Amino acid sequence: MSSCSSSDGEGQVSVRRVRSSSARRISKDRGGGAGAGGHYLATSDEDGSVNGSPKISRQRRRRQHHVRTNSFVYPLVDQARTSGIAVYQHSVDMARNTISEIDLPASSWCGFFACAMLAVTLGEVVKVNNAQPTPYMDEVFHVRQAQHYCGGNWSVWDNKITTLPGLYVLSSGIAHFFSYVSSKHPESSYWCSVEKLRFINLVMSVAIFLVMYMIFRKLSRRLKDEPGLGIQPIHRTCCMMNSLVLTCFPLLYFYNLLYYTDVGSVLFVLASYSCSIRNCHKRSAVLGAIAVTFRQTNIIWVGFTAGTVVIRDIEFRGIFTDRDDFMSQFAIAFQAILRNFKRYLKLLTPYIIVIIGFAGFILYNKGIVVGDRSAHVAVLHFPQFLYFLLFLFFFSAPHMIQRLRYSHLTVLRYCFRPVHVALFFASALLAVACFRYEHPYLLSDNRHYTFYVWRRILNRTPATMYLLLPVCFYTFLNMVALLSTVHSKFFTLLYFLCCAAQTVPQGLLEFRYFILPYILYRLHVPQHSWVVLFLELCQYTLINLLTVKVFLNKTFEWPDVGELNPNPQRFMW
Repeated sequence: MSSCSSSDGEGQVSVRRVRSSSARRISKDRGGGAGAGGHYLATSDEDGSVNGSPKISRQRRRRQHHVRTNSFVYPLVDQARTSGIAVYQHSVDMARNTISEIDLPASSWCGFFACAMLAVTLGEVVKVNNAQPTPYMDEVFHVRQAQHYCGGNWSVWDNKITTLPGLYVLSSGIAHFFSYVSSKHPESSYWCSVEKLRFINLVMSVAIFLVMYMIFRKLSRRLKDEPGLGIQPIHRTCCMMNSLVLTCFPLLYFYNLLYYTDVGSVLFVLASYSCSIRNCHKRSAVLGAIAVTFRQTNIIWVGFTAGTVVIRDIEFRGIFTDRDDFMSQFAIAFQAILRNFKRYLKLLTPYIIVIIGFAGFILYNKGIVVGDRSAHVAVLHFPQFLYFLLFLFFFSAPHMIQRLRYSHLTVLRYCFRPVHVALFFASALLAVACFRYEHPYLLSDNRHYTFYVWRRILNRTPATMYLLLPVCFYTFLNMVALLSTVHSKFFTLLYFLCCAAQTVPQGLLEFRYFILPYILYRLHVPQHSWVVLFLELCQYTLINLLTVKVFLNKTFEWPDVGELNPNPQRFMW
C-alpha cells in the first residue's frame, strides 16, 4: 500500500490510500473517507484529533478501526478469490488436456468397443445376480464381513478370512455415503446387499481401464524402435486398445462379476505404480498401503514400485548401454546408488515407511496371514514359477506366435550362453522332481478349473511337466528379450524376483495369484500390431463368454453340503 501525509491547521493527519474497491465503498458509506471520491481514509493521531477537530467519540473510533481493518481484509479476500479462480481454471485445463490426450474422436471405434464391452459386462452382472442371488463360495465370508461393517459392527471378524479388511472398509464407506445422500434408501444395509457389493467391483474395473491407459501412455514414450525384435513405439490410440484388451483379461473380467478382493487389489497396485512413474511418490506409497489392505502379498509390488524408482532414475541418466551385460549393469547401478544414496533415500522414504509398517504388522500378528492360517502355510513351491510361465504362454498366445518370426534374432541377441541354458533346465528339472506340492484344496475342490488343469494336463502322467519345460523356456526367453529391450536388465531381474516372491511361497495352485505378475508384464511390453491385438481381444472375449456361460448354466450337486456351500455348485476360475 502506498501512503502520503497532509496538514490541515494545527493537527497532523496521515492519509492512507485504499486500493480495494470494497473498502472504498464502505468508507464512503460510513463517512470515514477524505479526499476526492472517498479514495483516502483519515486516521486520527495519538491525541484523538482528526483534522484539528476535538477528540472523537468511542463509536466513531470503532468505525474508523473497522474501516482500517476492512482495508486490509478485503484485498486479501480479492486475492484469495483470484487465486481460487486460477486454481479452478488450471484444473479445467488439466481435465481438458487429459480428454484431448485420450483423443476419443480419433479413436472412436476403440471407444465403441469399450462401451460395448461395458454394456455386455453389465448384462453379465445382471445374469449372474439373477442366477446366483446369494453369495457363492468365498463370497459368503466377504459379503458377511462387509455387512457387519455396514451395520457398524467393527469388532466382528470372521476367522475364515485371511486378508486384511480393506475391501470391507471401502464398501462400508461407499454404502454409508449413498445412505447419507439418498432420501429413498437412507439405511446402509440396503447399499450392502449382494448385488450392490458386486457392483463395486464392476465400477473398479472401469477405473482399472483408465489407470492402465495412463500407464501405457507413460511407458510407451520409453519404447525404443527395435523392428528387428518386433518392438516399436505405439500411438495413444494403440495405448487405448491395449488397455481395453488387458481389461478384458479373463481372470480379471470374471471376478468383476463377483465380490472378491482381486479387482480392488489390482486397482490400487496399478494406481500406486501409475503415481510412481509420474514422480508422485507420497501418493504412490499411500495407494500401495491401501493395496496391502486388500492382499498382504501386495507388499511385494510396493517393493517393486520402490525399486523401479531407482532404476528409472539410473536409466534416465543414460549410464546403461545395450552392450552391458547384467554384471556390468549391476556394478554400474551399485556405484550410482552409493553416489546418490541420500537422494534415493529421500525418494524412497514413503515406500520405506509402508514396508516398515508392514514388518511391524508381521511381528504383531506373528505372520502374514490373518484368520485361518492352516490352509495358507508358506512353502517352497518352485514349480509355481513354471506354472506361471505356462499360464503366460497360454493367455498371450497371439504374442508368442508373433514372436516366432523374431525367434532367430532373439536367440542370437539375447539367448544365454550354453551354461545358462543348462542352468535353466537343471533348475527346472530339480524343481519339478523335488519341490512339487499338491495342496489338499487342489485335490478336493472340483469347482475350480485348476482342479481339472492339474488332473488332466499338468499331472496327467509323471512325464507331462517335464515335456512342457521347453515351452517354459521359450516363454522365459521371450520375456527376458522383451523386458531387457524396453528396459534395463536390472529392471528385468527385479521383475522376475518379485514374480518368484509372489508365486513360490504359495502352496496352492491358484490362477488368481498370477493376475498381477501377468498384467505388470503386459503393461511393460505393449503390443503395436493391430492384428495381434484383435486376436488377443477375440481370445479373451471367447474365454470370458465360455466361462460365464459355464458358471451360469453348468451346475452340479454335491452329496454332502454344509451351510457355507449350498447346492447348486458352479465352475469358476
